[in-house]
Order: sequence, then C-alpha cells, then structure tokens
Amino acid sequence: MNKKNGGTSGFVTICSILTLLLAVNSFSTDTLAPGIPALRDFFSVDTSQANLAFSVYVFTFGFMQLIYGPISDRFGRRPVLVAGMALYCLACLFCAFAPTFEMLLVGRALQGGAASAAPAVARAVIRDLYGADGSRKVLSYVMSAFGLVAIATPIIGGFLVAWKGWQASFIFCALYALICIILIFSFLKESRPSNAPAKLELRNIFLLYVRLTPNPLFALNCATNLFMYASMFVWLSGSMLVLIDGYAIEARVAGFLLALGSAGFMVGAWVSGRIGTQYSPNKLILLGSGIAILAALSILLFALLGVRHGSAVALPAFVWMFGHGLHYPQSMAGAVAPFPENAGAASSLIGFYQTTAAAIMAFLMGLVHDGSAIPFGALMLTLSIAALLAYLPFYRRFS
Repeated sequence: MNKKNGGTSGFVTICSILTLLLAVNSFSTDTLAPGIPALRDFFSVDTSQANLAFSVYVFTFGFMQLIYGPISDRFGRRPVLVAGMALYCLACLFCAFAPTFEMLLVGRALQGGAASAAPAVARAVIRDLYGADGSRKVLSYVMSAFGLVAIATPIIGGFLVAWKGWQASFIFCALYALICIILIFSFLKESRPSNAPAKLELRNIFLLYVRLTPNPLFALNCATNLFMYASMFVWLSGSMLVLIDGYAIEARVAGFLLALGSAGFMVGAWVSGRIGTQYSPNKLILLGSGIAILAALSILLFALLGVRHGSAVALPAFVWMFGHGLHYPQSMAGAVAPFPENAGAASSLIGFYQTTAAAIMAFLMGLVHDGSAIPFGALMLTLSIAALLAYLPFYRRFS
C-alpha cells in the first residue's frame, strides 16, 4: 500500500482528516438523535414529523452527492471540500436558531446538501491516493477510526441535550465544520488524477450515472450496501424513540446506549481491515450480513417476549453494527474500485442510492413507531435479509 503525503506520519494525518470528513453524518445525526423527543415537544409536532429532521437531511445529502463527485473530478477535491464544509457550517447555525419547525427542515435540507460533499469527495481521495486494492484496506482502517467518532457523538449529543437542549447539537456541528476546513487547508493536498475529466457537462454526468448503475460489480455491491445502510438508519432514527419514549431512559443514558452500537461498527471495520487481505471481500460481505440478520432477529425476539430494557436493544445492536463494520468497507470499495477515472462519480452515485433508502426508512420508522422495539426490530431484520439476498445469489457470477 502506497502511503503518500509524507510517509507514516503523513498517512496517519491524511487518514485522520478523511475520518472526520466521512463522519459528517455521525456528527449531523448522532448528536441530534438524543434530542429528537425534545425537538418534537419543543415544536409541538408528532413523532413522524419529528423524524423528518432525519429524512430531509438524508435525502438532500444523497441527492447532492450526485453533483459533488463529478464536480470534484473536474475542479479538484480540495475546493469542493472547503466550499461544502463552509456551507455546512452556515446551515448548522441556521438550524440552531430556526424559529419554526418548517424553518428547521429548510435548515436540515441545506445542512444535508452541504454535508454530502465531505464523504463523496473523501472516498474519491482514498481511491486517488491508494488505488483499487489499497483503498479497501485504507477504507477499513478509516471506517474503524470513524467508529471512535461514532461512539463519541451520541454520548456528546446526550450531554448537549441535557445541558442546553437540542439546539446545542447544531452549534457543536458548526465548530466541527470549522475544524475540518482548517485541517483541509493545512494538510490535505490535491489528489485529483491527471486523467480526470477536463469538462463538466450535466448531460455527460447523467449519461455517466446511467452507464455506472447497471455495471454488474457496481450494482451488486451497491444493492447490498444500500439495504444495510438503510437498516443502520432505522437504528439511528428509531433507537432513541424506543429507548427514551418507550423505555423512559434519560437522554444521557440513551446516548451511551446508542454509542454502544457505534462501538460494534468500529470493531467490525477494524477486523475487516485486519483480515481483508486473508479473506475475499465476498466472504466478509456475506459474513457481515449474516451476523446482522441474527442480531436484528434478537432485537425482535426480545421485544416480542416483552423485555423492555435498554440492553435488550443496545447489545444486539452492537453485534449488528459489528456485522455492518465487516460489510460496509468491502461493499463500498467494491462499488467504486472499477472506476478509477470516475471515482468521485461512482462514490456519489452509491451515496445517493444508500441515503435515499435511508431517508425512506427514517420516515417509515417514525410512522410505525409504537413505543416498543417490535417495528424497529422487524424493519432492521427485513432490511438485513434483503442485503444478503441481494448479494448471495449473484456474487459468484461477477467475482
């Protein structure tokens, strides 16, 4: 693996910056998640409306990735990252001081649209610097480090909600954006390939997406990835409703339980990086989705048996997220790797598909929430099974 940008220390620095950029969703959703019940009560809206704070953010996040990837292929990675994070910072402040729920949703749409620049371009940077083979391992390490952030953000969110209310989450995210901008300016060199597209035409972008989508390797990895990602968003958008609303657990404690799930992802991604050279991506994807099915089934069974305790949700979620940590780096890298000249576009396209599915599931979770973990566990189980069925019958044909 080629460790560019200054040897080992440079490698660690670059990976740290990329980790922060890939973690933009964790900052944007995990810090807010413990505050959703408080946000709902503050604006006097129902649960399904409150969960629109997730759905609107995720939908615009996914859609704008279709734009940022090709723009970064044309104009470079650094300017797109800086512009995106600057707009994200302003959107966070807009949300923090939104006077109505409708204005909050406008702010969340702006926040999601700006935030999508970070992971779309960061994944392309990994492909630029470390190639098709190296990107799998680097992405596994980065996602493992991302797990540390994902563990911290819901805990921080729980304390922020208890301290200053749901608005504090957005102030915290604005500070995070400023730090990212400083780090990009200071340490991240331009990595756009010399053979990247020299022109940017909307018609060509659309045709590129039409060409990428049916590619067997892209479609196979994208399908299994989006089902797992959507299931993860059921956890993010629904766990606080179950724990705080259904089980009457304090926001600070619920934040720790949400963080436990993130810890499982960190461990799974680390293991994926360690054994990624010994086992094929196919095996890790199948293993990860199989583990996820068993874990989601456990959540549902505990709920059906009437076990109303935070650990009955959080411990199986740790196992589910471990499976997701095995699965995600391999399926994501597998979708982007075949397109070195259009890594930004491929990264954006899979991001659009996965986040569109996540937005739908976050809204659906708000609709079916009944105070128990039954609909929550059933959704996670259904999507986990779909992830396996989308991959298992076809992977041999295209590997």
